[in-house]
Formats: sequence, structure tokens, C-alpha cells
Amino acid sequence: MNIVVIYPGRFHPFHRGHKASYDALTKQFGANNVYIVSSDLTAPLTSPFTFADKRQMMSKLGIPSDHIVQVKNPYQAHEITKSIADPENTILIFAVSAKDMEGDKARFKFTKKDGTPSYMQPLPDNLKQAQPMTKHSYVTVTPTVNFKVRGKDANSASEIRKEYIAGNAADRDSIIVDLYGEAYPEIRDLFDKKLGTVEQAQELIKEARLAPLTESTRTRLTRILESIRDQELTVDSFEQLDTPEIEEDPDYIEEKWSQKSDCNIPWT
Repeated sequence: MNIVVIYPGRFHPFHRGHKASYDALTKQFGANNVYIVSSDLTAPLTSPFTFADKRQMMSKLGIPSDHIVQVKNPYQAHEITKSIADPENTILIFAVSAKDMEGDKARFKFTKKDGTPSYMQPLPDNLKQAQPMTKHSYVTVTPTVNFKVRGKDANSASEIRKEYIAGNAADRDSIIVDLYGEAYPEIRDLFDKKLGTVEQAQELIKEARLAPLTESTRTRLTRILESIRDQELTVDSFEQLDTPEIEEDPDYIEEKWSQKSDCNIPWT
């Protein structure tokens, strides 16, 4: 049987903790069989990086460019699965973190409402027992990798972003080193641009909540949002920026610190 392993994520930002999980997957399943997938979907405050931004981060950590794939929905990754030449002889595996599989917040349900097995199943210990992707795909759990950013455990992408926004120039260089091993100026510039804009938007949102939305604030917020996204957002919905639509989208995959997901993937 052939094997295709898909490691999906939002990756805002992608960092060496993710790279360690990727390395574990390549060691287990073979480097040629493992793909990292992410979408280009952004939200101003929680998902500031485009797919091109994330690919740049991944490349700095040594991920081969031909194993980084932009997809619409990472937990389906049809852009990959539909191109598989021999699905009858291919095992399809999705790799997620341990916390993605815990309790009520587990990303996958392995049984349907009628009690029968769903398309997605836990990966059997013996890979020889796995069925081809025409019948099932499988979930494997990546190891939890702990590392520190400025001496603190890096527990979530949101904490990393918050730490970067709050830091001074030296702090920010240190964070880039902790995330990527070197103080790459192009990555630092990318963070400054995207997270600096987020910081301005956050301040404007706070300002707007404390007083009626003035025309000046409306104009400034519009300018900031336009610099974050290609499409124009209406500032009348600025309060929604704290809980963007991405959280309701099947593409919402906030790695091990996500809040919710319910993915049953039919083979089509």
C-alpha cells in the first residue's frame, strides 16, 4: 500500500514546534509521504498570516516547498486527495495533536449518529490492518512538543502573537530566534507588518467600544483592515473581529489549542 500523510493546521504562525511534529511524521512514514497543508483564509486579529506568509516560515525551517500545499479545507485536502493516482492502494492519514483528540473538544467523531463507523477512523497500531482511502481515512496523533519563547512555555499561537505585540525590538528578535532558530530579518519584517497592524486594530476596537464610533475611527479602522486583507471589510462589523467567521468554518484548525471542531469526512 502507498501512504499519504496530511498534517493540517492554521499555523498563525508556523514555528519549530510544528516542525518537530512534521519531523516525527517523516521519520515514521517517510519524508516523501508527508504533506503540510493550510489555507489562505485570514481573519484580522486571530489569523493574520496568508498562505504565502506561512510557506515562507515553513521554508526557513527546512520544509520542502513541494510538500507545502495550499488547500481550501485542510481536513479534507481535496487538492491532494483528488490527485492520488491509485486510491484503491493508498492509505490516507491525517495527523493531529493529542489535545485535538481530547474530550468534548475532539476534532473527530469516529462513529455516525446511527452508531456505525464513520469514514475517519483511528490509525491502527499495525499499519497492515489499514484499509485504502476508498473505504476509510485515518487519524494519527503527533507528539506534543514543548518549547519556550522568551523563557516561557509556548502554549498557543495566540500567546505567541500577544507576546510579540507586547515586546520591544530586542524581545521581538528573541522571539524570532526562539521560533525559527535565527533572527531572520525577512521573518521579523513579516511579523512587524502583520502583527503591528493587528495591534493597531485592537487599539481601535477598544477605543470604539468605549465611545460612539466616530468617522475618524471608522476611516482609520477601514484603512487598517484593508492593509490586512485583499477584500474590503465593513467597519460596522468591527466587533466581530474578536470572534471572526473562521471559527465557524471547517477550515478552523487552531492546532492543539483550538476550541472546537466536528469533522466527518466522506470520500467523494
